Amino acid sequence: MESATFSHNAVIFNINDLVLLMAAGQCLVLAILLILAKQSASRSNQLLGAFLVVKAIQSLDMLVIWSEHLRTLVLQTHPDLLFTGTILSLLQGPLLYWYVASVLYRSFRFRWLDLLHLIPVLVAGIVITWNYYWLPETEQVRAMTHLEFMWSAVMRDLTTLWHFSVISYGIWSLVAITRYRELLKQRYANVEVRKKSWLKGIVIAMITIAAWRLGVHLLGESIGFARADMLGVVGNYIELIFVNVLVFTSIRYVHLFDRVDEPAQEPALARGYKDEQVSRVSRLMREQKPYLQQDITIETLSRKASIPERTLSRILNQHFEKNFFEFVNSYRIEEAKQLLSDPQQSGKTILELMNDAGFTSKSTFNTLFKKHVGQTPSQFRKSQGQSSASTA
Repeated sequence: MESATFSHNAVIFNINDLVLLMAAGQCLVLAILLILAKQSASRSNQLLGAFLVVKAIQSLDMLVIWSEHLRTLVLQTHPDLLFTGTILSLLQGPLLYWYVASVLYRSFRFRWLDLLHLIPVLVAGIVITWNYYWLPETEQVRAMTHLEFMWSAVMRDLTTLWHFSVISYGIWSLVAITRYRELLKQRYANVEVRKKSWLKGIVIAMITIAAWRLGVHLLGESIGFARADMLGVVGNYIELIFVNVLVFTSIRYVHLFDRVDEPAQEPALARGYKDEQVSRVSRLMREQKPYLQQDITIETLSRKASIPERTLSRILNQHFEKNFFEFVNSYRIEEAKQLLSDPQQSGKTILELMNDAGFTSKSTFNTLFKKHVGQTPSQFRKSQGQSSASTA
């Protein structure tokens, strides 16, 4: 299978065996804690728990296969116990994506179409059943005593499929996170505190580990068995660290995540609002300046304008051709320009004026100001004949 994890003559329970045992044990304990945890994000906990259970089974499967003593013991008693983790490993990708989706979207539910994600698992089960489980027990023992079956084309292809699956679903998860960040801009004017880089970090780590293992697997013969074995063991250590980080960050942050609703599909030409409502929004922004409220959301603005949230979203996207983030911050930029050019505000720093204009993030303020004005805030202030003790 993986050209790399353990040499077939390894001593039972050497340090590398213990790493896999620790990984499996931690995964099982943490999975139980997650599944039993009484948090608002229980579905996310259950999916992460299922992911950890699969990781535990796979780690134990790898341990038994690559430890000569354990493998011999299993072959003498229940040879059909081998490869359970190999089959279930193809669940890791779907479980990762479902976990990410459950964290991002309130409306996440399993659908019948989601069963299509189980096809690779079924294929792996059929392939291993045909090539191993249906063999007479004596043939199974012969195929695995010296790991001949592990070096077969069937197992090489299944191992490649497993790693490629995790990488593919990881990339799909990154696309979902990017889309989520765009959806945030439909609801919030300040999105920095809501983007939560921890989830993206988890997915990138999963992709990196899978890519590492895939590289070792594909290059095993060309780089030599000893070197491939060493790199595979390093991958086990990295994965052990990752499991601990994964659960710690998930337990700490998942319940703080701002879930959003996936946008409903609407006809492209649907208008759904009146000209009077557009005027009401413009008048509200001009006269009451709600954009100065730092934590303003589309829900807040819809209440102030007495316009349904969905209708307001249509007005912003279709009439003003901006999402909520762009719409509110365009007013904030104009407010910042007035403050920066006002001689009466010369005693204030740029950061203070940034806050006065409704911004909470220096990086967002600088980026948007440069985009709209063509100058940095400090350059603009100097061009207006003003100066400050601190620049942004």
